[in-house]
This record gives sequence, structure tokens and C-alpha cells, in this order.
Amino acid sequence: MFFAVSFLWYFIPGVIFPALGFLSILCFAAPGNVIANQLGDAFNGVGMLNFTLDWSYIASAYTQSPIAIPWVYACNVFAGFVIIMWIATPIGYYANAWDTQNMPIYSASVYRTNGSIFDINEVLTNTGMLDVAKYDSYGPLRLTFTFAMTYGLGFAGLINLVMYIGLNYGPDIVKRMRQARAMNEDVHMRLMRSYKEVPHWWYGVTFVITFALSIVTCQVYNLMPWYWVIVATAIPLVFTVPIGIIQAISNQQPGLNVITEFIIGYARPGDPIANVTFKVYGYITMAQALSLVGDQKLGHYMKIPPRDLFVAQLVGTIISAFVQLGVAFWLMDTVKNICTNEGFPFTCIQANTFFSASVIWGLVGPERMFGTSSPYHPVLYLFILGLLLPVPFWLWKRRYPSSWVRHVHTPLLFIATGYMPPAPSHVYTNWFIGCFFFNYLWHKYRNAQWNRYAFALSAGLDSGLAISGIITYYAFANVKMPDWWGIHTHHCPLAASGYKQALQS
Repeated sequence: MFFAVSFLWYFIPGVIFPALGFLSILCFAAPGNVIANQLGDAFNGVGMLNFTLDWSYIASAYTQSPIAIPWVYACNVFAGFVIIMWIATPIGYYANAWDTQNMPIYSASVYRTNGSIFDINEVLTNTGMLDVAKYDSYGPLRLTFTFAMTYGLGFAGLINLVMYIGLNYGPDIVKRMRQARAMNEDVHMRLMRSYKEVPHWWYGVTFVITFALSIVTCQVYNLMPWYWVIVATAIPLVFTVPIGIIQAISNQQPGLNVITEFIIGYARPGDPIANVTFKVYGYITMAQALSLVGDQKLGHYMKIPPRDLFVAQLVGTIISAFVQLGVAFWLMDTVKNICTNEGFPFTCIQANTFFSASVIWGLVGPERMFGTSSPYHPVLYLFILGLLLPVPFWLWKRRYPSSWVRHVHTPLLFIATGYMPPAPSHVYTNWFIGCFFFNYLWHKYRNAQWNRYAFALSAGLDSGLAISGIITYYAFANVKMPDWWGIHTHHCPLAASGYKQALQS
């Protein structure tokens, strides 16, 4: 039933009435007010009072299903979102910090000082590297206030993660590593003893082959020197466990994008290809490792033979690599104006953010963007905030174990900034509302019903949406819908430009 409802409903916001995905109360109430547009828009604003009736935004790729996170952890994530997006961002932007009023309040694009889009072709050499003389002549790269802040908060979040895990889970991690083969087995482990374990050499051979292919790929295609593959591979070894702990308790995964971009940016300034390559090997390796561990955990509880699961994971990973690459090329060849606003919904917001990051950290480099001569240099000192923030909460919990402070998990306060931008700014609000209804009200007042149906509901809504999305794409790809108010999703046009430009127009 949940599948059918989700499947049928998506035809309305997905095809007939897309405006249901972006119901901006502020923009509807004051369409000609610049501030209302900037605060209310989900694309180039901070998403205040912007609601949705589209499950694809409630359970987006950035937040995951609101049913899959405990209520208390959702409160931590949303609190961080409110502090950063609804308090700090408007204050900094309307105070014109870093002269950001020439740009939208929220965007992943890169700009010049006058608010126009930064054209990288004006500063590139024939080999795709930075031409310093051209860059000095063309003018410095500038970021929106939110984009600049999220990088500073990315440093703070990573330092915070290490400090928080060390204080709260450090002794337990050491204990479990020492007792990994001697701990008491639970019922699931005893049942799994009926199957043969995966030999360690299977993992070793897989690593050697893929690692060798990575080095050969980087060398043959001049992506980056081979020794940086080794460094990129070492980074996940350090961070997979602490990030895995946060993901295990909250279903939210902090990223390694900022630290990987920072390291290779200083090592190879002016080289955007090396920057994105290093980030992929350093960040995505960790993300894929946790994804595979999650699959193995599910297989453990479902009593799937470990060797069969290993083969399924390996084969699935190889197939998906070719399928995803093929689909990407197919879309680029068939979708008109793909990865632009005119190509909605194929605007590629993540890919465009990935491109902007390659310009910021790779082409221009961290020294020019965040060095002592840069106006953005102060954001680097946010790491001090990340380092110190967990300490008072940890001390308070030790003294008052039953206090409400035990529910404060500081790494989650930085989670939202990892996706802001490119995520539409209203996704966290609507995800939190969904979590309030499902995991607070329903869980508290109809607990037996929640235990029975909650995850079936989540799976039904997600799968119904996925199948409906595929069908609507093929069924309506070449169908021109009637042009009416509900077919448009951008109802805050003044948010697309900077505050100063909007006032002058």
C-alpha cells in the first residue's frame, strides 16, 4: 500500500504540479521583496518557511529518510542547520561581510568581485593549469557568504569529529580492537558460524589489484603522480572508524572533501584535475568502505553466507561502475541544456559544486583563497571552535550523566554544512518536519504500530518514488506540459541575484 501511494502521488509533484516541491510562503506573501525572496527561496536562498509535498525532497539524497534517524539526532542536525543557515548566514550576508551582497545569499557558483560569474577560460593555460598572470589581470575569485562559511565549518567539523570520538569512544575503540577475537558471541554470530568466513587474502588480492589499477590510471592519463594515490588511500584508514561511528548512531555521514582538497591544493596548486582525483580517492574510498560494511552488517543479520555476499558486492561494484558511466554519457548526449538551470530537473547541482570546488582548491588553490592575504582567511580559525566545542559537553556529561546535555552530539551540528551548498536549502526543514511526525509523535504515542510499520513505510515510500521517477522520465520526456503557474518551481526570482543588484533592478 505504501509503495502504491508513493508511486501514484509522485506523478503530481513530478509531472503535473512541480510547484508542490517548493512552496515558499515568504515569496508568495511578498514576491517583490528582495529579502523575502532571499530568505524564502530553496535554490538561491536559505529556505525559511519553504515547504514541500514531494517525498524526493523530504527524503533526499542529502538527508536520507526521516524515518531512519532517531529523533534526538535529528534535533542535533537541524539545530546546526538553523544556527548556520538561518542565523549566521543572514547576519553575515546583510552585514556585507567579504562584500558578498554582490552575489546571491546562497549558491555554489564562483564569482568575480563585481558579482558576475567567474569564467575559468580567462585564466587557464593550454594545458588546463592556472595562468598566474591572467588570473592577476582578470581579478580574484569570490564566493558567496554561505559557500565560504561552509568550508571553514568543514575544517571545524572534522576536528570536532576527531575530538568528540576520542573523548566519548576512544577507550571503547581501543578495548574492542584488543578483544576483537575474544569477545562473547551473540546469537547472530553463533548462527553465522555455520558458514565459512571470507579469507583475508581475498580482501588483500582485491586491494592489490584495485590499488595497482589506480596508480596505472593516474600515471597513464596524467591525473596525478602515483605517490599521491598512496597518500589519498591512507586518509580513509584514519577516518573510516570515527566517521563510521557517527553514521552508525545517526545515519548521517560526515565527509572528507575539505581535508582532501586542502592537502592536494597545497601540494599541487593550479592543478584542478589532480585536486578532484585526489579527493575522489581520499573521500569516496571512505564512503564506499562504509557502504560495503553496511551491506555486510545487513547480510550478517539476514544470515547470508559471507563468501556469497563478498562476491555479490564485488560483482555489483564492477557492474555499477560501467553502468553509471554509461548512463552519464547517455544523459549528456540526450538531455538538452543538461547541468544548467534551463535543463531542470537535470541541473546537476552536485556536479556543479564539484566543479566549483576544483576551481577553488585546485585551479586557484588554498593559498590564494584562504591564505593570509585573502579576505576568507579568518574562516580557517573556525577549527578552534571545532576543537573546543565537545569539551564542555563531555565534562558536563561526566558530572551529570542524566542531564539533557547527554543528547548533544557536536559532530551532528556540522553535518548539514557538508551539503550546503549544493542541497536545496529547504530539504533539512522538511526532513526535520517528517522526522517530527514519524519518529517523535508516531513513535511516542503509537509505539507498537511504529515498531511494526515504520521501516516498511520508509521502504515503500522510497521504492515507490524510485519506480515512479523512472516511469515518468520515459513517459513524459518528450511531452510538453501546459504552461501554468504550478509547472514552475522558481517562485523567488529576486533571490537569483545579489542583494545590491536586486535593489537596483
